[in-house]
Amino acid sequence: MSWRVVEDHWNIPQINAEVDRLVALPHYPRLITLSSVALAGASFCALFGGKGYELLVAFIATFVGLFVRQEALKKRFNPYVSIIFAAFAASILSGLSVKLGIGSSPDLAFATSVLFLVPGVPLINSFTDMIDGNILNGIVRGIHGLVIALAIALGLLCAKYLLNI
Repeated sequence: MSWRVVEDHWNIPQINAEVDRLVALPHYPRLITLSSVALAGASFCALFGGKGYELLVAFIATFVGLFVRQEALKKRFNPYVSIIFAAFAASILSGLSVKLGIGSSPDLAFATSVLFLVPGVPLINSFTDMIDGNILNGIVRGIHGLVIALAIALGLLCAKYLLNI
């Protein structure tokens, strides 16, 4: 849409109409979204060598982490704070498996349970903006990605400190 706005010289009413149309489009049910993202988290764990229990722990931790993030955003928390909450929730659950020694390498579930929060799109957009010469946009998007990464790290740190792992 952003390219069409620029290329076709849309006015404000056209932009508002397109946003309204996009908002009205049907979305996947929440359970499907949560399950799909959790499956992706378990798949990351498998890619790094996780087996049975680690995959289950990564699935559950990712599911709960995304649920917490969605709920925090619904309650209008700051997006960065919602990322801290999500990282904390996911890493507390997966950290319990480390603390209890569940599975052969529970640290894999701990490490992969927060990957759904990684700010890949802002960082890629930052890079492409810099390449295209949009230095200010690139810096802003890069800092946005950095703050997201710091929020993830803060959630992980709090969980590690609380669990003493």
